[in-house]
Amino acid sequence: MDIVYLVKNDEENDSEELRYSLRSLQNIPHDKVVIVGEKPDWATNVTYIPVEQNKTKPENVAMNLSAAITSELVSDDFLLMNDDFFIMKSIPEMPSLNFGKITDVVADYLARYPEGSEYIDGMKTLHDILVDKGFSEPMSYELHSPLVLNKQNVASLHEKIEGRLYQFRSAYGNYFPNNSVTVPDVKIFLDATHNAPEYNENPSAYLERQTFLSATGGAFKRGPAGDFVRSSFPDKSPYEL
Repeated sequence: MDIVYLVKNDEENDSEELRYSLRSLQNIPHDKVVIVGEKPDWATNVTYIPVEQNKTKPENVAMNLSAAITSELVSDDFLLMNDDFFIMKSIPEMPSLNFGKITDVVADYLARYPEGSEYIDGMKTLHDILVDKGFSEPMSYELHSPLVLNKQNVASLHEKIEGRLYQFRSAYGNYFPNNSVTVPDVKIFLDATHNAPEYNENPSAYLERQTFLSATGGAFKRGPAGDFVRSSFPDKSPYEL
């Protein structure tokens, strides 16, 4: 199975998160690594599908994903990675994970962000769309961890949901379930108020337990999560000069 990254270069730090994400691939068996979008100059031994990144972030992501699923260079089943996803422990294959019921995730986010946001509104809208489509208890798959996709399934999703892809991962996970397990999210923020209490109480112990990690730019550059990832993967991967 190929691993696909949808990338817009971070010129400020020379895409450092991607460098360490690629190093973390030593922990999962895989075939090709495919970078879609922009490729940093230091990346090597990867398959590259160039896509100009000149729109908003959601539009760039949509263009990159479309390029991936229509390319013969990408395997039919592939593992979708973000440049800030890190696989911290050795695993034989990627498990199928979910974030719980969308209604529960919305309630949790509203407790943390009572002012609301477009992201929360998107969750609510997708929930209503899925209920209208016959899903009695739609699940959220908006985790900051890798996700296995099938090219044909992705292509058919726009038709199934009439192009209204407010949150692609959750739409995909509900239409194409795969015996997923409910887990908490692993995103680490520089602002401690957004993190799991377990992380704030003992960052080192929390980080050591995780199979997957993700961190915001600030948390990666200046926080314990970034330090932990960098210390975990000190050696170059085959994918960097």
